[in-house]
Amino acid sequence: MKEGWAVKSIDEICTISGGGTPSKAVAEYWRGDIPWVSPKDMKSEEIVDSIDHVSPRAIQESATSLIQPGAVLIVVRSGILARTIPLAVAGAQVAINQDIKALSPHTLVDSRFMFLQLLARTPDLLAFVSRGATVHRLGTEFIRGLKVVLPPLHEQQRIVAILDEAFAAIATAKANAEKNLENTKRLNHGILDTVFSPLAQNENLLKRLDSVSAILNGYAFKSSDFSASARLKCGACQRL
Repeated sequence: MKEGWAVKSIDEICTISGGGTPSKAVAEYWRGDIPWVSPKDMKSEEIVDSIDHVSPRAIQESATSLIQPGAVLIVVRSGILARTIPLAVAGAQVAINQDIKALSPHTLVDSRFMFLQLLARTPDLLAFVSRGATVHRLGTEFIRGLKVVLPPLHEQQRIVAILDEAFAAIATAKANAEKNLENTKRLNHGILDTVFSPLAQNENLLKRLDSVSAILNGYAFKSSDFSASARLKCGACQRL
């Protein structure tokens, strides 16, 4: 490890906050403009809005809490934890539900650096998910004790800048590849159209499809069709 770098637990470098769901029986709770983030909103690296919104009164009178921009949001309770750990950085003030924890970094911790490091540690996080019949959980105590590498702040920011530049280059390459693939498909269709369009316009060359090929229907097999005796009775099989 480089000089000046440290290994810290999440609990040492972040304040961990939970959330909750305001009562649906109080309509005023759900008439605000504060994004209320639940796992269904965790689909991008930065969260600035959500499907549902709550009012300041909901923040004051329920278990949900107001999370400041820069907090790293992590889903800790959901069926999706069977295959991935949704992570995002709050890009605005948000509230969260009980299935998410907010990790608010202390002064000398860059939010995006921590987000990227946790993203890289997804296999480690998945290994500690407790699996239920339908809902899986990532324990808060495990998150608190998770060790991360912490360089000085300026070094964190330098690493983030390098990674973001690399991610931008990858995104550009992917977009170019997809564009080239689409252009190739159009070229293929163009070549086919050039060859066959003139033929299609000549009625003397056109014939009905059933006059030049055999058209067979499919058959919906049942489990009983797989026995030897049943196969002999199968109309589709007899035509093969």
